[in-house]
Amino acid sequence: MSDSSGSILIFITGESAASPSEVRRGLGDAIKGAAAKASEVAVTTLQENMRRFLSSLDTVISASPKDVGGLTLDEVEIHAQIDGKGNVGISGIGGAEFAAQGGIKFVLRKKA
Repeated sequence: MSDSSGSILIFITGESAASPSEVRRGLGDAIKGAAAKASEVAVTTLQENMRRFLSSLDTVISASPKDVGGLTLDEVEIHAQIDGKGNVGISGIGGAEFAAQGGIKFVLRKKA
């Protein structure tokens, strides 16, 4: 890319979710569905999308109760994914395919 701030390489997988009529048989079928491609994203694009994501996350967490069932919330763990266009979002856990995906793990701890 010609962006002066550079770009970052993001590896994306092909179609990883099998359709209901498609049956996977073993590791070979799983590997075929997980063929990786690379996508270049401008650092400024990823930076802005990450800023927006974290700002939204701040809004959600700030509105959350500090105590739940008599227990204090000390830590929040968020798993996020970045797509080939640099969009950042929370990962949904959808079976075994999730384990094969990369992403970003944010662990937010309460200040002492």
